Amino acid sequence: MDIKRVALATVGLMLLAGAIAPANTAEAPRSEFEETEGGNWTSHANEVAFLKRVDEASRRVEVGKIGETKRGTPLHLVRIGFPKPAPLGKALKQPTTLFVCSQHGNEPAGREACLIRLRDLAFSEDAELIAQLKRQTILFVPSANPDGREANARENSDGVDINRDHLNLETAEGQAMAAVVRDWQPEAVVDLHEYGPSIPVLYDDEVLVLWPRNLNVDTEIHDQAKELALDYITADAEAAGYLTDEYGQYEVADQDIHQSAGDGDEGIARNAMGLRHSLGILVETRVDSDLRNGPDELNEPAVRVRRVASHTVAVDAVLRFMRERGPRIAEITRLARERAIREGKLRNEPVYFGGADNAEPTEEQIVDPPPCGYELTGADLTKLRKVLALHDIRHSGSFVKMSQAAEPVIPLLLDERGTRHAVAGEPVDDC
Repeated sequence: MDIKRVALATVGLMLLAGAIAPANTAEAPRSEFEETEGGNWTSHANEVAFLKRVDEASRRVEVGKIGETKRGTPLHLVRIGFPKPAPLGKALKQPTTLFVCSQHGNEPAGREACLIRLRDLAFSEDAELIAQLKRQTILFVPSANPDGREANARENSDGVDINRDHLNLETAEGQAMAAVVRDWQPEAVVDLHEYGPSIPVLYDDEVLVLWPRNLNVDTEIHDQAKELALDYITADAEAAGYLTDEYGQYEVADQDIHQSAGDGDEGIARNAMGLRHSLGILVETRVDSDLRNGPDELNEPAVRVRRVASHTVAVDAVLRFMRERGPRIAEITRLARERAIREGKLRNEPVYFGGADNAEPTEEQIVDPPPCGYELTGADLTKLRKVLALHDIRHSGSFVKMSQAAEPVIPLLLDERGTRHAVAGEPVDDC
C-alpha cells in the first residue's frame, strides 16, 4: 500500500495547519472545526464571528453582504487582495477567482476549507501569494446555502436545490451568486461539493472533478476549464495521496463502465458559469471513511479532516493555476465575451438545446443558424426583468438581441426548446 495513503490523516492535519502558512498564528483566528480538530463542523454563529475577526485583523480582507436568504440569513462575499482588496474598477482589469462553498448544506467540507484558506491568505507571508494578491482578486462565498448548512440539508429553506438554479435564478441564493458573477466577472468559479456514500471499486475516489460540458460554452473556456480540472486539481490531489477521477464516471481498473452524472444542464453552476465566460469547475470529495487510508479513518474526526484537507488541496491548485496562467485566462475570458457578441450578430455558430461534450446532440437539438433575437411579451418582461439584469442581458423594449456577451445564455432562458426555459419568447430571424 502507498505510504502516502497510510499517512493520509497526518497529511490532512498538516494541510489544515496551513500549506499557506499564516504570518503569526497568534493573530490568525481559528474556526470551530480547527479548534476541535474535526470534532465539530463550524456553526453559523461561529462562522460569522470568525469572518468578523479575520476582517478586523487583516487589511487584506473585506467581508461584505451580498444578499440574504428567504429566512433573513446574510450571504457574505469575502474579498482578498494586497495590501487591501482592489475596488471593483481595478479588479475588473485583473484576474479574479471565485470560490463558492457548500451550496448543498449537507456537504460542509468545502465551507470549512474556504474558511481556512481565506484566513491563511489574509495572514500569509509567502512571497508568491503576496505577489498574486497584488495582481489578482480572490473571492469567497463561504456559505452559499447557510440555511441548508444549519439544517444539514441539501436544499435551502424552501426545499430548492440551489445548484439547479443558476439559469432561472428563482432563489435568493442563486440571485446573490449571479450578481457577484455579473459584477466581478471572475475568470474562474470553483464550486466545492461532497459525494457519498461511495460504491466500492466502481465509484470510491476521494477527489472528483468536472468542467462545463454544455455545448454552448465557448470552446476556449471549456478547454481551459478542463485543463484546470485535470492538470492542476487532479494532479495536485494525486500528488497529495488522494485517488481521483472524473465526477459521475464509474470505472473498474481504469475502464469506464457508466456515466451517472455530469451532463450539460445549464442550471448547474459549472455549466452556468461556463456559459457566462468563466472557467466553471466542480470539485467533489468523498464523505465516507476509507480504510485504505489507514485505521485512523474508523474515527469520524479523522474522516472529516481528510474531507476538508482534500478540498484545501483543490483550492491551492486553483490558486497555483491562476498564479501561472491568470493574465492569459483573463485575455481568454475577454475574447470569449467578444466572440459571443460577434457570433450573435453573424449567427455563425449553432445553439444546442441538448447534448454535452460527452454526449452527441440529436438533430432536433441543434439550431443552425440560430435566431438573431427574441421578442418577449409584456408579461415575460415583468416576470424576467430582474433575471435578465442579473445575467447582464440587455433588451430594447420587448426585444432581446443575440449580439451581446450573454449570447450563450439567452436562448436557453428564452426559447421554449430550452430544457429550463423561463418563458417561451418568439425567435426572430430578421433583425
